[in-house]
Amino acid sequence: MGREEYKKNVLDKLSDAFVEALGSFISLFKKDWKRKNRSKMEEWKLMLYALNRSPPGLIGLALVLMFVFLGLFGPSLAPWSYRFFPTNYNFETYLAPPGSTYTLNVTELRGDVILQYTATIHYTLGADHYGRDLLSLILYGARVSFVISIIVIALGVPLGIILGLIAGYYGGKVDELVMRITDVFLAFPALILAIAFSAVLPQRLQNFISSHETVQSFVLWLFALEPQDAGNLGKLLAVILAMIIVWWPAYARITRGSTLTERENLYVEAARAIGLSSRTIMFKHILPNIIGPILVYITLDFGGVILMEAGLSFLGLGATPPIADWGRIVYDGSQYFPEKWWLVTFSGLMIMLVALGWNLLGDTMRDILDPKTRRSIEFKVKKSKEGESNA
Repeated sequence: MGREEYKKNVLDKLSDAFVEALGSFISLFKKDWKRKNRSKMEEWKLMLYALNRSPPGLIGLALVLMFVFLGLFGPSLAPWSYRFFPTNYNFETYLAPPGSTYTLNVTELRGDVILQYTATIHYTLGADHYGRDLLSLILYGARVSFVISIIVIALGVPLGIILGLIAGYYGGKVDELVMRITDVFLAFPALILAIAFSAVLPQRLQNFISSHETVQSFVLWLFALEPQDAGNLGKLLAVILAMIIVWWPAYARITRGSTLTERENLYVEAARAIGLSSRTIMFKHILPNIIGPILVYITLDFGGVILMEAGLSFLGLGATPPIADWGRIVYDGSQYFPEKWWLVTFSGLMIMLVALGWNLLGDTMRDILDPKTRRSIEFKVKKSKEGESNA
């Protein structure tokens, strides 16, 4: 009986190349990692084969990659700055419809120089009530949503995981204390709690930002904002901090439940017997074995973060105009809907597509990370056996 091999398609070959490149990159920092972890790399390849054969997963991955690309490069691709207000030069640009074109006689002060020039602006997706190009606003808004989602997940999730590990591993009074604190946060709907924190925190955060120029400059760069908007950062940061505060409890509960099960396994007893520290056991032995469901939850939560952030901005608690934010654009457009439909339609469509992409990808990851369901997907791949003729 010959060795079975997957009959690979183009995506499989690209996946193999990606995994090999990733292994080579890790080997730059960990000597000989690629050779020592060949079996792990083969497992990664099988997981990607399963992803390549899941149409919903591929659609979700494409939407997520689009969002990441726009989040990274959107402001650089925007035809116009979010702070360029064409109504100052031609009031006909007020809520201009998609496909319209206008000529502007612009007078600008740049530094100590007054510039006068003629510009032509084409509204591919229409304009808002300031005459700003909606396409440019959506591209700038992608950066805001991308950065907020990354920060909330990067700070909120590890906090929940650490507390869940501690509670599940030590049990007793430690478990009771952590879980009762978690219950206090879970007792309130996340959106209501986020609204409360978003309303209380802005002024304190604004005072902090104003007194630390280095932090202020970094935040402006992170969100691709102009220095003139330094006074509007308080509300933006308040939303981020509020979402971090309400996001960790779910992860603490999930991690704690999985840890309670894992700590009874023999490998944990063996690790204790040879004298490994509790920290090593928790983070190097238990966590890798429970990370699968957590990763799925994280993927699904990216869409949730974006939806909540848009909701808070819609309620006036997020980014302050003229900062571009998808939720705020939908709110502004709702004042003129349905006659001026484009503000709500295109911004809402972006929110929907990004949330849909993360959910499709998360559902597929759940199947891939579960060995039973992943194997059922892999078995759909046609195999050929070495030594057999294609009769």
